[in-house]
Amino acid sequence: MLKLSARYLCPLILMMTSPLPAWALCCPGDIKDPMSASSGIGQVQPSETDVSLDRQWAVHTFERDGVGYLQVSEKAGAVQFIIGRSETYYWVLPAGPTDTSIALPSDHGPAAPAHAREVYRHPDFRLLVSGWGRTANWWVENASEQP
Repeated sequence: MLKLSARYLCPLILMMTSPLPAWALCCPGDIKDPMSASSGIGQVQPSETDVSLDRQWAVHTFERDGVGYLQVSEKAGAVQFIIGRSETYYWVLPAGPTDTSIALPSDHGPAAPAHAREVYRHPDFRLLVSGWGRTANWWVENASEQP
């Protein structure tokens, strides 16, 4: 008979009985193999798991036809922006306020300041923010640019 210690049995039971995907229980915000939805993008409160590392923001990932999307919303509701990504190419979709400041890797602008907070981490890139609410400034940095 196989015996499992409580160290292994308790997390296993928790993962099997939770409505959340097992990866969300393990490492929210540090997604090695993103579990992306294929629909729901643009909704204020998508049903998919929020993978944000920052309590002020909600981050949801989507994928359709090999293209990944990252939707960032305020926790209180409104969609701030959606970023599309295919391999090393990034673009901002026309969603949210038009005055949102987002620096993409192709912009070749200055790097995020040292005090910027990490909101989302992916093996290939990360999303950083400086400021709060409508005055927030955003940066997408490739993994190769990270310190």
